[in-house]
Amino acid sequence: MSVHLEPCKKEKEIINKRNTKENRIICAVDGLAVQSDADIEYHHLTPFTSGRDLQLTGIATVCKKHHRELGQLSIMELRAYKEMEEFFSSRSICKLDDVLSLKLGNENTKKPLSYETDMSNNTVAIKLPDDDSSRTVPLSVCPSTGFQYFYAVLPLSCINNDMELQPRPLEIKRLWELYRHLLVNSQLTPSVCRLSGSHVYLFDGQHKAAAQIWAGRKRIECKVYLEPAIKILKETNLVAHDKLRQMPFFVSVLINKWASIFEEEWKEYIELADSKSEAGFVLYLVSRGRKKSEALHMIESNIYDSILEDENNRMKKYLAEYNSDLRCPLTVGRLKVSFFKKFITAPPLTINLEKSDRLRELERTNNVRLLNLFSLYALQDMWSPDTNDENHRISEKIFLNGSFKAVCAIIKDIIAAILELLDEDERKELLLRQISRQNWDLIENALSMLFSHRVWSDNSHENYNNLRLNNESQVRKYLARRGLSVNWIINNSYDSGNNFID
Repeated sequence: MSVHLEPCKKEKEIINKRNTKENRIICAVDGLAVQSDADIEYHHLTPFTSGRDLQLTGIATVCKKHHRELGQLSIMELRAYKEMEEFFSSRSICKLDDVLSLKLGNENTKKPLSYETDMSNNTVAIKLPDDDSSRTVPLSVCPSTGFQYFYAVLPLSCINNDMELQPRPLEIKRLWELYRHLLVNSQLTPSVCRLSGSHVYLFDGQHKAAAQIWAGRKRIECKVYLEPAIKILKETNLVAHDKLRQMPFFVSVLINKWASIFEEEWKEYIELADSKSEAGFVLYLVSRGRKKSEALHMIESNIYDSILEDENNRMKKYLAEYNSDLRCPLTVGRLKVSFFKKFITAPPLTINLEKSDRLRELERTNNVRLLNLFSLYALQDMWSPDTNDENHRISEKIFLNGSFKAVCAIIKDIIAAILELLDEDERKELLLRQISRQNWDLIENALSMLFSHRVWSDNSHENYNNLRLNNESQVRKYLARRGLSVNWIINNSYDSGNNFID
């Protein structure tokens, strides 16, 4: 943390003279003249720690207003934070490549790095961009995987974000904390990269690398793998950020990564297996040393990912992971535990692959259609945190934690009633079927009725408190007491005149 040592009178005169333009003392924060002598104060340009001597060249004049704003930050840190805020607000998702482009310019990024290994001497000669000479560094081998790697301090111009292994966006809070730390501290561990062809892709230590770039460093310390097996690194990186995590992946990223691994494993299974099914795929993976839970997670993630990434999914714009507006009503995590839990048939299916593929595709399109009805009747032209009008407050109550879970459960029961699914096993496979246009019309009418109920217009504290309870059963009982039940919806779906009974 910075400390602020007050200069003496003579030192102030020297600092004032150095910060004078056109006979006016300027504020180092905005470059404007300080209006009066009483408003002249002094602050550090760069972080100052108690272990270093006070240097007058590191102190500048500031106005009283900006001195209060600076607090314990140096002038450099305040400028960096304002720049960081502008950077993150100007785009929906921020990646390491975006930081590199901002700081270096597009013409100075993504440059190639060539190399040549000498296995007899266990060395690798690397030729850096814009450098005619090459340098030789030791070549090591991982005892577990056999991957070759080397350590080097590399120029930023040859660093790329590894979208295949590192899909997470940057987070401003974490980047800011690392930036401040690295302004006055050394980097303890290198960033981890892989060389593919002549390009260096950084997949571990993205925030650390971005913080160093923001702090003005032109080179970063790296551990670089030479053409490693992507599949193994994917799994290693996934486990590191799941079970062994310090900073977890967003749920959406975990889903995407598991789906990616599923795709590779599935191709191998299809080529080898005689009788093919989801259940057979699970047994295949278990026979190869995976846990059953991991195998099931792969299949589930592939199903979730196919729904989330569907180009017709209009709910996606209201998910925090897909939208820079942090006031989105939902996250992928909440969608997973509330919606997908109700409307996705749990794997593995035991039926043959040809039939299960057809049913899973029906399930996928049915889920997208149902999510779009959610969007149409509970979000579109309603969700608007900036205006916070009556329509927004209705939408907000629908997507409170407890009410959203209860609503999903109610809709599941409504669909089961419309489709006349009385058997519990059939209800578990609710959307794993062809649904007629006539039944979809009935489902849509029911959802319109559900979201038009008067309970959503009640802005009392009591109503809010009951809807936000993190207990689906209790919230559903409360809604029933207010007149919102499956029977009420079914009985009144054809009578718009009763939409608002309470």
